Amino acid sequence: SGTVNFTAPNDALAGGSSLSATITGATGGNYEKLDVDSTPADTSVTDTPDTTNLTLSATNTVAEGGSIVYTATLTNAAGTPVTVTLSNGAVITIAAGATTGSVTVAAPSDDVYKDAGKVEVSIQNAVGGNFENLVPSTTPAVTDVTDTIDTSTVSLTATPSVAEGGVVVYTASVTAPVTGSPVVVTLSNGQTITIPVGESSGTVNFTAPNDALAGGSALSATITDATGGNYEKLDVDGKPAETSVTDTPDTTTLSLTATDTVAEGGSIVYTAILTNAAGTPVTVTLSNGAVITIAAGATTGSVTVAAPADDVYKDAGTVEATIKTATGGNFESLVPSTTPAVTSVTDTIDTSTVSLTATPSVAEGGVVVYTASVTAPVTGSPVVVTLSNGQTITIPVGESSGTVNFTAPNDALAGGSALSATITGATGGNYEKLDVDGKPAETSVTDTPDTTTLSL
Repeated sequence: SGTVNFTAPNDALAGGSSLSATITGATGGNYEKLDVDSTPADTSVTDTPDTTNLTLSATNTVAEGGSIVYTATLTNAAGTPVTVTLSNGAVITIAAGATTGSVTVAAPSDDVYKDAGKVEVSIQNAVGGNFENLVPSTTPAVTDVTDTIDTSTVSLTATPSVAEGGVVVYTASVTAPVTGSPVVVTLSNGQTITIPVGESSGTVNFTAPNDALAGGSALSATITDATGGNYEKLDVDGKPAETSVTDTPDTTTLSLTATDTVAEGGSIVYTAILTNAAGTPVTVTLSNGAVITIAAGATTGSVTVAAPADDVYKDAGTVEATIKTATGGNFESLVPSTTPAVTSVTDTIDTSTVSLTATPSVAEGGVVVYTASVTAPVTGSPVVVTLSNGQTITIPVGESSGTVNFTAPNDALAGGSALSATITGATGGNYEKLDVDGKPAETSVTDTPDTTTLSL
């Protein structure tokens, strides 16, 4: 007899096996005849559990929108097909007798958003293969996804036409819905529009200006900045959003004021006041002939006029002026007030004096002319001057003096005489104050011989 050793095979597949060997030939030994017994020699091989590892690998780097190849790898060939399900739902099949299998999965699509830089996938479960012990790896397969920069654009539109004082709706629109955080859009008029997450547009209201000037206008706004939204690149469309503003007639009122009180001989300031600023210069002509100019962009203008002069007469207590005409300003409707501007003029009391003169010398029986003179011409009503001799002198309106005749006495006595008269009173003339000069007017009366007859 003799022996030889043989190592039984050791595989990773489940289930034992058997070995069988027969003699296929024998030579030597100097035998007359050497036969072979063909009965096989059988050996039962019992299973010893071996571990088969299953790992997952993936394409290292891929561009956004590309493809990722996932490969499942066994450390031992599969006895039957192995089905590997991945955490992303993809399924890999490893054929019987093979150690690897693959599946191709689309990388995150090319979009406008900032994407995660990595994609991780792991083995969720694995069945089949008839392995004694199949151990899937828990280590994920990682792929770097490079972002391709796509531009998203924010644009602005507006209500095309509104009336003065109407509401203009500004709408900011972005080419892809907002993700991550709201988009805040800043406008050139200082307003902001917020586009919420999940939306593609947002609005803000703006009240169109309402002025009193003739002619419509236009509004124009642009986007000056836009932030947020988790976009790869967020651009701004610089095209302005324009709105035509149509005119609605508004009334502008023009009123007149004046200095409340002024002394005689002082100055009165007249002020014209607009309820809206002038678009062009406004010329205001007053009833007293004075002219006020209100500059473009202003609401007031003034002119200074002399109050009635300081004189000796009782003046009217008030001075009134009204707006005669008003032109310019480019207003839709300009309405001047008809209410007069009134100024109280306080009189300063000046004294006028009446004095008396007379013919200096007359003969007896001659005519003495008494003249009453006032220092300022008479206004309003005549001045009546009463003399101490009982006579009166009237000074007419517009004159400064008046006279009365008086016949000097004629007697038969020798020797001349003298006449003297004074003013005892004076009224009329509309003077602030009328005084009397008390100095007498004197006349010398010369003797004229008169014959006196004596009879018996």
